[in-house]
Amino acid sequence: MKYKLKNFNIELHMDREFILPSFQVRTIFLTMVMLLFFAPCCLSQKNIAIKQPTTELIVQKMVAQIDTTVDPEFVYPYQKTKFVPPTKKTLLIMGQSVERITEYLDNFPDKKAPGGWSAYWGITEFKGVTEAYRNEVGNTNDHQMLVEQFPNTVVQSGLWMVGKWNIAKNTGKGIYDRVVKKYADWAKSAKRPIYLRIGYEFDGPHNKLAPKEYVKAYRHIVDLLRSEGVDNIAFVWHSYAAKPYKNRKLSAWYPGDDYVDWMGISVFGHAYGSIDFGPYCDNVLQFAKEHKKPVMIAESNPINGIADDTIAVWHQWFVNFFSFIHNKNIKAFSFINEDWPHTKIPGISHWKDARLYNNQVISKAWFEETNKERYLKRSTALFDQLGFVRH
Repeated sequence: MKYKLKNFNIELHMDREFILPSFQVRTIFLTMVMLLFFAPCCLSQKNIAIKQPTTELIVQKMVAQIDTTVDPEFVYPYQKTKFVPPTKKTLLIMGQSVERITEYLDNFPDKKAPGGWSAYWGITEFKGVTEAYRNEVGNTNDHQMLVEQFPNTVVQSGLWMVGKWNIAKNTGKGIYDRVVKKYADWAKSAKRPIYLRIGYEFDGPHNKLAPKEYVKAYRHIVDLLRSEGVDNIAFVWHSYAAKPYKNRKLSAWYPGDDYVDWMGISVFGHAYGSIDFGPYCDNVLQFAKEHKKPVMIAESNPINGIADDTIAVWHQWFVNFFSFIHNKNIKAFSFINEDWPHTKIPGISHWKDARLYNNQVISKAWFEETNKERYLKRSTALFDQLGFVRH
């Protein structure tokens, strides 16, 4: 120790005449030792603080993973359609029940409302349109509530019609015309754009819709609504975008260009893994291009759930979902904010709770993306942007 101390003094003071007294040397030495010991600790703590990203930075990095490239193949002129957003715009719709819409508003009270909301009704009974109706799976639908509580928004209306119990066949025969006429009266009173999905997921095996019966029923509904003077409805032909019922060709269910304004797809398990949503989805996109129709993601949700303790679903599903919207030039999309086990819908018991507000970081990233100018939300200018003329 003495040797080191002696050398320490010599290095500091080359001139022997100015060597400091021993007590000052000891003070300096101890101070240096303390600095050398504590400085790395302080620096390490500082570095840890710097390296820990803020939530805002994490969210920015999450959103930056979305590929916003637009494939020019999917930019084409539309024909025989209505209520299509302008170039480089996409209509944002949320759903799907009174319960979930109320929860959404309670959890995000300071966020701008989407451009539209979704609701459902069935061809056999006039329920869930002019007043609230709670169905057998525990969801409440109320189209009129959407009109009264959310001015300057659109309505996306899902019309349930299946091949089972001869429902589609009876629709084509006009047995449910009284229900359609009541819907026509309501639609005219709504005075806003309505996107009507007739027999949604028409090619899904769960709906068992025979193509000929479906086409006849679809056309009958459209003809009847038009005869009733309804002009504020865009008719959406909504495919399951998965393996079709009895492996029939997609075109077998097509009612014709004069009866279809939009083509729709469902996106559930499709978005896990990559931006490639599979050959059946590709078929719908190609069919839409051939018939010059805009495409809507009519229903979507990460069905494996949104957990509260991980953001993995963002990388597994949301990045692919939004990249697909950009890449394929999707003109509208509807996100179902749902706790699936709560619904007790047959056949989907393995689906999990996938509500946005389950995870704060996921929801922040969601709004970081959907707050971009691309997405049309509630606005006094919305109807003009969609080409809807008020009467």
